[in-house]
Amino acid sequence: MNEAEILAMTYTDKCTIERYDDHEDPETGVTEQSYQAVSEDLPCALSQSGLGSSGNLAVVENTGMVNVTYEEQKLFLMPSVDIRKGDRIQITQSTGQQHTLFAKKPFAYSSHLEVNLSGSEIDE
Repeated sequence: MNEAEILAMTYTDKCTIERYDDHEDPETGVTEQSYQAVSEDLPCALSQSGLGSSGNLAVVENTGMVNVTYEEQKLFLMPSVDIRKGDRIQITQSTGQQHTLFAKKPFAYSSHLEVNLSGSEIDE
């Protein structure tokens, strides 16, 4: 099986990797820190690995109580992808669902990268 066949069968989702770094505004010359895309539309596979140890957590926001879910997921990528701990990952699943999560330390296999992701979202 060649790489194109593996990508088509396994990696049905797409992701953009963003990294927090210094960037100079060309108009003002001011250097600010922000997330900038380092890779876009990468083939990937997102897998749910369950709720974090917190599960659902009640949080006070704007004087009202809301429930926040802490997510832990796994992302699978080709082994050549440059992804680092702390990178923000924008994922669009083949179903159209979108997620914004943060990378933990990637683990490299010869065949793929496995990256644990975490994030939080207000339950509606």
